[in-house]
Amino acid sequence: MKPVTSFFLFSVTISLAFFFHPSVAKGSTNLIQEVCTKTHNKVNCVASLESNPDSKQANLQQLGIIALNLASTNATNTSSYIKTTLLSNKTLGPVNEQALEDCSDQYLDAIQQLDNSLAALLANATNDVRAWVRAALANVESCENGFKKQAPGQQTLLSSRNAVFRQLCNNVLVINKLLSRTSAGSN
Repeated sequence: MKPVTSFFLFSVTISLAFFFHPSVAKGSTNLIQEVCTKTHNKVNCVASLESNPDSKQANLQQLGIIALNLASTNATNTSSYIKTTLLSNKTLGPVNEQALEDCSDQYLDAIQQLDNSLAALLANATNDVRAWVRAALANVESCENGFKKQAPGQQTLLSSRNAVFRQLCNNVLVINKLLSRTSAGSN
């Protein structure tokens, strides 16, 4: 599935999820603060989640949807950046060009895995969410490692973008872990 089509379907699904899954107990920015204290980077977690106006009244599942949307949007933007770089930069050299082509494939896979994560989240399948998000993270790690093999010790063309993606996925994993505890407690 093309990233644009995938992103469109992802956005429509999120809109429908908010419409059909109203919060039983409305959340608040306190929930965001609570969730983000459990992440590796509270400041970035709060900033990313609060960038979506719906997050201020979201429950935990809705925060998970928002976090997945942010990670997917980031992956889609990085995929577009890679394609633009490959098309416009004629001085990359064969090593960087190959690494970027590999990363392009890996980001496309990551986008699909995040789409699968959303479906799993909506089905309350927290184990599947964790598996799909970890698979997306593994793809981006492979992207980063592909560059590092060619130029050990140097920052890659995508290092900062890969780091942001990892942070966004970490937010999803923390929220998912809290959701799994909540659903285990309600059984």
